[in-house]
Amino acid sequence: MAYSAPVATTAARRATSGYRAVAGPALLLLLIAGFFWRITLTYEFDWMWEPDLAMQVLPWFEEEARQAQRAEFPLWDPTTWAGQPMLAQGQPGAAYPLNWLLFLVPRHAGHINSEALQWYFVMIHYLAALFCYLLCRDLGLSRSASILGGLVFALGGYIGTTRWPQMLNGAVWAPLVFLFLLRAVRGHRPWASSALCGLCLGMSWLSGHHQAPLYITLAAGLAWIYYSLRRRSAKLVMLAVLSGVLMLATGALQIIPMIEYGRLAKRWISAPEPVTWNQPVPYIVHRDFSSPILSVFGLVIPSVHGYTDPFLAAVAAGGFLYSLGSHDIFQGFLYSVVPFLEKARTPAAAICIFSAGAAVLAAFGFDQLPALSHTKTGTRAASIVGGLGVLLWMTILFGLAASTAVSSFIEPYGAAGFFALIAAATLFAWHNGAITSRTVTALLFGCMLMELGNVSGSEFGDRNDYAQMAILRKIHDDQDIADYLERQQRPFRIEMETDELALNWPEYHHFDGLKSALASLTLNATDMEVHVPSYRSLWNVGYTIGRETAMPDAQAVFQGRSGRKVFRNPHVFPRAWAVHRIVPVQKVPDGQALIRDHLEDLHDQAFVEGAAPRDWKLAACGGDNISITGYEAERVVLRAAMACDGAVVLSDMYYPGWQAFVDGKPVAIQQVNLAMRGVAVPGGVHEIRYVFRPKPVLLGAILTALGIFSACIIALRRTPGSALSDEAKQTS
Repeated sequence: MAYSAPVATTAARRATSGYRAVAGPALLLLLIAGFFWRITLTYEFDWMWEPDLAMQVLPWFEEEARQAQRAEFPLWDPTTWAGQPMLAQGQPGAAYPLNWLLFLVPRHAGHINSEALQWYFVMIHYLAALFCYLLCRDLGLSRSASILGGLVFALGGYIGTTRWPQMLNGAVWAPLVFLFLLRAVRGHRPWASSALCGLCLGMSWLSGHHQAPLYITLAAGLAWIYYSLRRRSAKLVMLAVLSGVLMLATGALQIIPMIEYGRLAKRWISAPEPVTWNQPVPYIVHRDFSSPILSVFGLVIPSVHGYTDPFLAAVAAGGFLYSLGSHDIFQGFLYSVVPFLEKARTPAAAICIFSAGAAVLAAFGFDQLPALSHTKTGTRAASIVGGLGVLLWMTILFGLAASTAVSSFIEPYGAAGFFALIAAATLFAWHNGAITSRTVTALLFGCMLMELGNVSGSEFGDRNDYAQMAILRKIHDDQDIADYLERQQRPFRIEMETDELALNWPEYHHFDGLKSALASLTLNATDMEVHVPSYRSLWNVGYTIGRETAMPDAQAVFQGRSGRKVFRNPHVFPRAWAVHRIVPVQKVPDGQALIRDHLEDLHDQAFVEGAAPRDWKLAACGGDNISITGYEAERVVLRAAMACDGAVVLSDMYYPGWQAFVDGKPVAIQQVNLAMRGVAVPGGVHEIRYVFRPKPVLLGAILTALGIFSACIIALRRTPGSALSDEAKQTS
């Protein structure tokens, strides 16, 4: 009984500590959800209204969700260009865990639930805010300052103004990478911290897009090098190596397949011509995607003194300098000497590094506000903020005097000037003792959120605005045409012959398409002359959609309410058929000519580039029957009744990783007809089974599992004396 009071007191303290620990993250969630009220509290707005989002990202997500809900991992996309790797492309984000949660949400009317999609966007920003909040708290900042830092990172800068989820998902991990890197450097459980730093970097790579992960990796790598050289510490070198190994292992599920795909694909980079893996992204592209030099005038440089962290100041400065691109020799030097860095074509995206550093510096500054009260420095700070507001308003007045046409362009700057004046008035009132510290905090938070709302909280498409929804309509429209095609016997492909619908319309509505909008494409697919009607016929394009068609002899079989029609192609080839002759061609143009000028001959023959396969023993006969008994994204099953020895052609894209089995026995797949798959099949009735089992994915999955497991084991393992105090580490 004597110990009951102390025990109760201890329990109460633990409960109070637990409440405080979750209070900040919970408040952040409420603030982020409230900030995005347009998509969380109403159904009038949509964040996926911009062209790339509506016509690329949304169809990707739809196909990935369909496969995930069939208990399939989205490795292959059969709906674009006769089949393309899904995971290996990177940008679809098939390897990213947050995406898995979205894909597993029950669908509505055959599509991703719209509400879930809006909250997915919100949760990306919440994770960014939470991770930056944790970094600020780990640096000893107050809860209020940490919340401010989290909001600045999540709602402003790169995270606040970028809409592509594959880019956002990579950038949100920057604060945690720096958190654990700084812990390791300070000596706080260095091995565990180093492991978690690598784990977070690996998670950034799993997001899919390489740009933000490359910049975060560069920043972390330079930090490891700096601290290792400054302290001449072999231990720090080993910690850096551990972090790098675990980064590569954790991100391997995305990195390894992406490298294989990169070597076999062309990438469109806003240059006159696409580039292959061995061709660097030209520096002229980096120049075109650099931040304008005038952006320096948009910076407010915090004072760096003993109360801030010089590392974060260096991170912010380095990220901003790199983002200047061609305006900064520093970026050009790194472009030239750092392997693979040139593949991140947008130097301006390095502002994600600046955003992380600047957000923490803002939090440091907020925590120093009490020290400025009733001081000349505080008065000067208020005067500077007010002066900036007045300067903005004067600039706006001069701009309007010159031309009223600029009113819509300068409107956000007017709001910034107004909130700067409010902030200055708040600081003056606080300096004179007219308001309390809590009131100052509330007013400054309010000004910040309102200003951020003008930058990133209002860029949503209004579903009631017909013009704004034009791009989404290109994906959503013509459901009656989709319903008609759904009733037709599959498999078949669709070709879009209208600009009124998106090229990726088939993928969104779960039909196989030929031509579609992608950022990159396998090399063999680029050999296809898809604008030529004979190519479309050979590649199983059974239907075209448009108001008219260039397909010879095509017949209109359905007209939708929009007036657009469905045309049936009478010359379409089946998805799979048998041939009994192989024709060698010397080069790709020879094969292209065969398809253009001798299409009918390809009903009984196929061509290969180079010599015909020696182990293919083909006989001349007719009467074969090839039928498809199973067709899934990563699995195709054919029934082949062969009158004599021959080969079966499947008009799906040839790509490493596909394996073929005839009656359960593995057989080699030959690339035929430029990019199709062909296998030799003896006479008689046989089952042909194709499965997509790429070795890079298997290796990547094993390494990712090992990386996550190893990082967790190292992080959870405590050894005596493993945690050095910060003071002791600084002394050393």
